[in-house]
Amino acid sequence: MKESFIDADLNEAMAPAKDVEVFPGVTERRYFLQGSLATAAVILAAVATPKDVLAQSQKATGAAGTDKLAWDEFLKQALPEAQQLIADAGFNFDEYLFRIGSLATRLKEIPDSKLGPYTSVDPRVSFGPSFRGSPFYIIQWRMEPGAFLPPHNHPNASVCTLAFAGEVQLRNFEIVGEAPDLASKKTFRIRETRNETMTPGRISTLSPVRDNIHCFQVGKTAARGIDINTEHPKTTWFSFLDMNDKPMDTEGRIYEVSWNPQLGQKKTS
Repeated sequence: MKESFIDADLNEAMAPAKDVEVFPGVTERRYFLQGSLATAAVILAAVATPKDVLAQSQKATGAAGTDKLAWDEFLKQALPEAQQLIADAGFNFDEYLFRIGSLATRLKEIPDSKLGPYTSVDPRVSFGPSFRGSPFYIIQWRMEPGAFLPPHNHPNASVCTLAFAGEVQLRNFEIVGEAPDLASKKTFRIRETRNETMTPGRISTLSPVRDNIHCFQVGKTAARGIDINTEHPKTTWFSFLDMNDKPMDTEGRIYEVSWNPQLGQKKTS
């Protein structure tokens, strides 16, 4: 597997016993994150750099509450907490996701990151990195009215999705039984585990062991948010899925699917 631009950027920072200043006054020791990207969309976002996006911010338009966090304050609190949880011998995916997510719900702003359209899937979907660090990196997304991001997995990753503006329907799925190799055209089954309308300030989470496939559908109102991604040290492959819209078992919410790893990849001449 080819090394991603994020993996390449992190290799040097991950050298043993090296403290890295992620922003003024806050340092971190890089000690994990080997593996591939949790989503192919990140490849399209390589045009932005951490320095660029951290220098810019935009006021929130929908999140309510009084005890709100600026972007840099969120990182200042979330990074040490995430590092401590990751280093704990009793690490638990859900505890990690919900503790980081609880801080994310307090964000009053997210960076005005440079986003790139995901033209090979749906040009109305745009992605861009808003933060690259350890143990997590943050991808910002924007979806125009009617946009659809097909079902896809997040291999060996924990993801906390925060809705920041607009509304998006987010559905999660889990594999039923065994799935074939990604190169296989054989069909298999997935079960819908969650179906929710994400509005500003709400979070949705997935981990390597639950809800690991999800898809996004926007209605008449554009939506914007972030994915806080944590990769766990095992390499597997990302893929979209082809899914029959009609369930094969309505009561059990079971769908027939097949892998489609070519979707979203740049065409070669």
